[in-house]
Amino acid sequence: SWIQSFSTYAISRLQSDPASILYGAHMQVEGLCGSLSSEHKRWCVFQILSMLTKKNNKLYKKDDSLSPSTCSKLDQWLENLDEEEASEIEEDVLVAGMWIPRYLMNALESWGDEDFEDWEINEQLNDSKLISKLLQWLLCLEFLDAAASSDMRNRAHIGSYIQKTAALKNVLNSALHHAKLDDRKDMLWFTSTSIDSERREFLLPDLSTLVLFRSAESIPTLFKSWWNEDCPRSVQSSINKFVEAMVAPETLRRELDRIRVATNLDELSVSGSCVSREVVATYVQDECNLSVMIRVPSSFPLRNVEVDCRKTLGISEKRWRHWSLQIMLMLNSQDGSILDALMLWKQNVDKEFEGVEPCPVCYSVLCVKTHAMPNLECKTCHNRFHSSCLYKWFSSSGKNQCVLCQQPWSGTKVGK
Repeated sequence: SWIQSFSTYAISRLQSDPASILYGAHMQVEGLCGSLSSEHKRWCVFQILSMLTKKNNKLYKKDDSLSPSTCSKLDQWLENLDEEEASEIEEDVLVAGMWIPRYLMNALESWGDEDFEDWEINEQLNDSKLISKLLQWLLCLEFLDAAASSDMRNRAHIGSYIQKTAALKNVLNSALHHAKLDDRKDMLWFTSTSIDSERREFLLPDLSTLVLFRSAESIPTLFKSWWNEDCPRSVQSSINKFVEAMVAPETLRRELDRIRVATNLDELSVSGSCVSREVVATYVQDECNLSVMIRVPSSFPLRNVEVDCRKTLGISEKRWRHWSLQIMLMLNSQDGSILDALMLWKQNVDKEFEGVEPCPVCYSVLCVKTHAMPNLECKTCHNRFHSSCLYKWFSSSGKNQCVLCQQPWSGTKVGK
């Protein structure tokens, strides 16, 4: 058929000279996303969109209009929120809107409103429709990774947006229903969406297994939350074994490869081993040889990483403990990569040696999510906090008091 002929031509061009096809794909990205529902078109369309993500370019400008559906959803999310929290959520959605196609955002937002039965038990949802949804999810993760490679802050923003959609539970529970968790011999699922794959069709078991792997790799904190809160207890052990055998070793290997080719490390020296599962970073600042060791458990992200800064000489215990907590916060709670966490640590060290005190809530000078400086100062004790950290502290504690001096909060904004 003409579709097969065009697919063969398009794949050939993607492999040899993709520029013209990717330019057209950027212009027609919404229509291409819609074509993922076509059994005859989806292989070719997925390859085009997947390669488009590798360009690491924004799809839209920040002030471009969101879809009416997303605007309506955002209005729902902002109801009854204080100004600070509302501003943070709005920023999350706007960042997602620069990198993720409108079609895929609408899909995520609608999935969160559906019951799991709408995905699995409803007879109208056949394998083909589920494959379409899983492909859309995988592309969302690829667009997320592209955004994060452009600016590490984008991962936190888009991750928060994905969490807000509440789509994760339905996606992963559906994938879990069909995944090959216990098959250690058939590894074809690893390359089941590759452009070089000889089998140019998507099989639901392979795709489902890949969805679990890629979710754990790209949004580890959200994956861990799903495992703890929404994963059926009967299969938690199987997921844990799958992570230990398939996810943790490969994601660490990929991260170490990413570190080796990084060009922005400057004076930061990083080494690591897949055998010991340890990553060591050293950084010389003001004649101090600073050292960080990150231990990645065999079941990460289901278990938290450990960070040790004690080998740093000439640094107070309070300071290196804060550094450890800061890195652990990013890796265990903010979907951050090891490289991103180390780069943020380096930037924080630079600021601290310039005399800037870290926020007493997150122990970081630069806000983990936004990289903003502490911008609210207590009028009583004069300590400075990130506004987002302070408002989260007020919300979780139920108190309107300074974190440190415990006096009724009276603060003022300071320069960022």
